[in-house]
Amino acid sequence: RVFSDMSGQNHITSTLQNAVMMERLSHAYLFTGSRGTGKTTCAKILAKVVNCLSPEDGNPCNKCEICLGIDSGAVLDVTEIDAASNNGVDNIRDLCEGTSFNPSVAKKRVYIIDEVHMLSAGAFNALLKTLEEPPDYVLFILATTEVHKIPSTILSRCQRFDFRRIPAQDIADRLMFVAKQEQIELEEEAALLISRVADGSLRDALSLLDQCASSADKVTVLDVSEVAGLLGKDYLFELSSAINNSDTSKALHILDTLHNTSCDMERLIAELVNHFRNIIITKTAQSPEALIVCTPEELDKLKDTAS
Repeated sequence: RVFSDMSGQNHITSTLQNAVMMERLSHAYLFTGSRGTGKTTCAKILAKVVNCLSPEDGNPCNKCEICLGIDSGAVLDVTEIDAASNNGVDNIRDLCEGTSFNPSVAKKRVYIIDEVHMLSAGAFNALLKTLEEPPDYVLFILATTEVHKIPSTILSRCQRFDFRRIPAQDIADRLMFVAKQEQIELEEEAALLISRVADGSLRDALSLLDQCASSADKVTVLDVSEVAGLLGKDYLFELSSAINNSDTSKALHILDTLHNTSCDMERLIAELVNHFRNIIITKTAQSPEALIVCTPEELDKLKDTAS
């Protein structure tokens, strides 16, 4: 709801707060980064704070009629569109025509375009004309996971912010906070395992926590391992052992058993490559647990295999 709520993106939130307080806002922002790092959340907070009737230290008050109206969707001056399903030139032309009208209740008309890289070439050209000379009361916020697909003519007219993958410890801290708020009993080790599985995406981490909380009263490392599909990988250790011992017969028997249980062979190869990577990391890195997503028991097995 406010910039300080966002995890792991202080380099962006502090810059935006200062820009709001000093009234040095750009007419167009581009938020780029991997999934679940807070791009759309940040866009919504920015849309609120530029229209808030009584902002507090560069944050929206979340109490005034404009903030409450934006939250409920009643304020039509803030428009959010998904470019994946509205990627045609006509969609963007309609949006750009709306910029010629003054805001009805808010200070600015804000257009949040999510997954903007999905727009067609014609749609980008239609957007470019409005981005070149937008009215003072219009603010564009573009969000994307694939910035390399956006034309340079669009990039040069936006202030770009790169969202980083959120560090595992930051995700774990946020999960512990959310669990306390939602009265979910969550072990710290389980929170850390969720954060490593999520791979820098807080949204994925929260979804996984939600799944785990649905299946158990107290969320443990074992619960997370089951839900995330980390358990039952003994066949990888058996197969790598057979390969290490040049035991072709055993390796073929393991493959035959997996094939008969409908194991996808392409997926097995990918898992085996990842398994060998984990063995190499365990053998070479000083703290492999920071680089490998696995349970403590599995890490011990990897260390034995690596030796």
